[in-house]
Formats: sequence, structure tokens, C-alpha cells
Amino acid sequence: MPIKRKASAIIQKFAKQPSSDLDETVAALVGLGSEAAEPLVKALAHKAYQVRVLAATALGRLRAADAVPDLVLVLSDSSVNAQQAAATALAHIGERAVEALLDALIGRDQSARRWAAEALGNIGDESVAQQLVQRLTDQNVEVQRAAVTALGDLKSSRAIQPLLNVLESDNVELARAAAEALGKIKGSVVVDPLARALASPSADVRTAAARSLQQVGARALPAVLEQLRTGDDVVRPVAAEILGNIGDAEATSALLEALDDRNERVVRYAAIALGKIGGKRAKAPLSKLLKHPREDVRYAAVEGLSLLGTKTVEQDLIARLRDPDWVVRLTAARGLGRAGTGAAVRALSQALKDDEWSVAFHACNSLGEIRDKKAVPGLARALEHSDARVRRATVAALRRIGDPRALDSLRACLKDPDDRVKEAVIEAVQEMQAKAKRKPAVKPALKEPAPKKPEPKAAAPSKPAPRKPEPKKTEPKRAEPKKADAKRVPPKKSKPSRK
Repeated sequence: MPIKRKASAIIQKFAKQPSSDLDETVAALVGLGSEAAEPLVKALAHKAYQVRVLAATALGRLRAADAVPDLVLVLSDSSVNAQQAAATALAHIGERAVEALLDALIGRDQSARRWAAEALGNIGDESVAQQLVQRLTDQNVEVQRAAVTALGDLKSSRAIQPLLNVLESDNVELARAAAEALGKIKGSVVVDPLARALASPSADVRTAAARSLQQVGARALPAVLEQLRTGDDVVRPVAAEILGNIGDAEATSALLEALDDRNERVVRYAAIALGKIGGKRAKAPLSKLLKHPREDVRYAAVEGLSLLGTKTVEQDLIARLRDPDWVVRLTAARGLGRAGTGAAVRALSQALKDDEWSVAFHACNSLGEIRDKKAVPGLARALEHSDARVRRATVAALRRIGDPRALDSLRACLKDPDDRVKEAVIEAVQEMQAKAKRKPAVKPALKEPAPKKPEPKAAAPSKPAPRKPEPKKTEPKRAEPKKADAKRVPPKKSKPSRK
């Protein structure tokens, strides 16, 4: 069958069942090569939008430059899905689509202008920056936002000042998009305006500005440190968080001072930031915060110590497993997976009995991370936990430790009421049994050689020495699986986690 007819047949089959696998059908069409382009162009006018999406997607994968005019028309399609597929296809085609997209950028149709801007940004041709800047004053906000995003994708220095102007816009969506775009460009000139945007009344703009400052990296340190010292109660916690995410040790002194801030949010973010940056100077001040009367501050101190990830924090984290607040206990249990050693096994095994299921859950995970065989007895008992999530975590921990002594306890869970627990048990048992078989067998001791027969004498030959009987080989007995409990306590409802 000719290629074009074969492509048409595939398209017709998809049209009858538009719920079919789109990716699979596209792959089949692309596999036919460039000759499939002609029937695909015709399919761009099909009455079913799913077929138009299929055709646009396949033409983009084929990078069919001859289809550019037809794909540009689809940017004005009645289906947003078809519009997006056409814009993506034009971006795949690349530079050969730029001229047609620039025409669409100044056309009458608002949807076409918006998608043309997005496609131009994805193509990455910096020469179109000026045309995109002109669209920043488009009468349609969606077109303006697409132009802002595209300018960020181009990373053109010529776009910085126009984007800084948009950053001051009263339109929150445009200001947020401008903050994100400026972060992609990363010029030093963008730092101060982005730092000022941390005080925006819009949480979305503040978040976008913070992310962009993190992308700028070390060059943003002076401006962010200034905001940590002089900003208001909204800005200072954000500044502390940015410094932690940048991760430069130059911020350590300022963050240590922030641990004494009057605002508890600043203290919390500074504690976590110090953990991210690391260093010996942070350990003692963070340990001091473990006795803070507010549980949120204790949580941040535990998180900071956990992030330090050194053995020196192990005893502090073990002590917090007895904290009255369950979020603090959970965080300590989780942190011991990063910083704990065999010394933490006993305390974590005790935490498996915690009244809060999530504490037991993270204790299981951490014991699996530490992989100390001394944890096996406690984990085996945790297989009887009332919450299925804890039982699954316990199975995973025993699987990671890989001690064959746990096999009997695991087999006893094959009748667990939770299907996911049973699946986890089956996988764990199979893996552990396979590993046990791969271990080299112990070589048997060499047998004493049988005595040689004496040389026969002429007068009377002696009888040969009797041969020792061979020991009988016995098959090793297979351990009988223990019976599972008939009933289990239903899992209790989980508490919301604290951020």
C-alpha cells in the first residue's frame, strides 16, 4: 500500500475511535516519513478536533516546513487543544516557521497572536525580541503575558528594561510573569527590582520574585541580605528562605543573627536555611532552639539539624523523638534516616509504637535507610500495626535491610487485608529469597581418603579395610509460614501535616 494511502487509513481509523492512544497513532504516522505530510495537512481541517490535534502533532514531529501556513491557520482554531498543538508543532519546525509566526503576531486574531508569541519564545531566535516587546502593549492581556514569557525564554538583554516596567504593573498576572521572565535572564540589573518586589502585596508576585532571585544566585546575596536586615515582617522570612536556597556560606552570619529575630517566622525560616547551607557554626544555635516553647520553632530547629546531615546531630534528633508535638517527632524520625547510625536503631524501634501513625511511618523509612539488622525484631512486630501505610513501610524497610530472618514474619502477612501490603510482601519475599540463593554456598569439608589396600603377601593376603559408610543426604526442611491474625484493627484517620 502506498505511504499516503496508509497514512490516510491510520487517520480514518483514529477518527472513528478518537479516544485511541494519541501518542501511539502519532508514532505510527511519523514512522511513515515525510510522505505522510500531505494527508496530515488535509486532516487539519477535519471536523473532529481530536483529529486536528493528531495532525498538528504529527506534522510537528515530522518538522514539515511545507505545512507551516496551514498550521498557522490552526492557531485560530475553535479548539484550544488544537491551537496549542499547532503552536507546539510550529516551535518544533523552528526557524523555518519564524516569518509566518511574526505575521500572525501582528494579525487580527487574538488567539493567533498569543500562540505565535509562545511559539517564537520556544524557538529561541533572539532576533525577534523587538517584535515581542511591541506586543507588551497589546490590547489583549493574554497576548501581553505570552509576550512577557517569550521574552524570558529568549533571555535577551534588550528585554530587561521593558520587563522591569511590566514588573511595576498593577496587573498581578503580568507582574508575576515579568518576575519569572527576569529570573531567566539573570542579569545583575534585575536584582534590586526583584528584591523590591518581595514587598509586593501579591503573594504570587512575591513568590515569583523569590524564585527568580534564587535563580540569579550569589549575585543576589547583597540585596537579599539587606532585605533580611531591613525588610518588614512579610519580607524577612522570605529573604531567609531565599538565602537558604541559594546556599552560599556568606549568608551564615546574618542567618545566625536572625535566630534571635522578634518574628517567629523569621526564626523558623532562618533555622531551616542554616541547615541547607550547612557548616559547624549552625549546630549549637540550632540545638539551643530545641527547648523553645513553641512547637513550630522546635520543628524548624529539628529540620535544620536534619539537613546538616552529620553524626553530631544524632543525639539531638533521638531526644526529639519524645517531643510532645507529633510533627516534631515525625521530623526527628525522618531526619535520623539522613543523619542516623546504628545508635539510633533502638530509639527508632521504640518510635514504631508511636500513637501517631505518621511518626511510626517515618521511623520505618529511616530504619530502612540505616539498614542495621538490629532493627529487624522491632520491624517484625510493626508488621502488626493497625495502619496499612505503616505496614507497607515496614515491609519496604525489611526488604532494604534484606535479613532472611524476617522471611517468616513477612510470609505471615500474605493474608493481610490490604492488597497493597500483600503485593509489597510478595515482592519483598521474592527478592530476599533470590538474594539468598545467589550467596555462595559454604564448601563442605574434605573427606579423609579411604585407606589403600595393603600389598598382597605370597602366603596369605589380608582383608581390605572396611570403607566408612557415606552419610545420608537429607533435604532441608522448609519453615512453615506462621498464621496471620484473623482480624486487624482498622487504620485510624491521619492528621494533616504541618508545612
